Amino acid sequence: MADDSRAERPWPDEPTEPDPERRWGDPERDLVRVPRTPEPTTDEADADAELREAFWFSVVLANVAVAGLALGLMLVYFRGMWIAGGVAVAVGAFALFRVAQHVRAFRERRADGQTADEEQQNA
Repeated sequence: MADDSRAERPWPDEPTEPDPERRWGDPERDLVRVPRTPEPTTDEADADAELREAFWFSVVLANVAVAGLALGLMLVYFRGMWIAGGVAVAVGAFALFRVAQHVRAFRERRADGQTADEEQQNA
């Protein structure tokens, strides 16, 4: 009954090889515990309204700029759609220009120390 010794191993035809993953141990147990950072205690309403408006305006327009530029260039290069691609690139470039204008105007207002409320009162 030579087959009995072969039946004990899960793969009798497979040679016995060392397990290369055994040298790393158990990562669930052996890895260093990373401390958690505390949750922020500030609320979104604590931020200045003008700052929030400038941030979200810039985020939305920057997303439009990236999408327009990328989509337009891909339409031109891969599909040969010069008109649609050109329009998308133009929209993206204009959105990027408006982001730059808006950020520059915001920084100038902040540097002067004038808020949007003061600007409306002076107008």
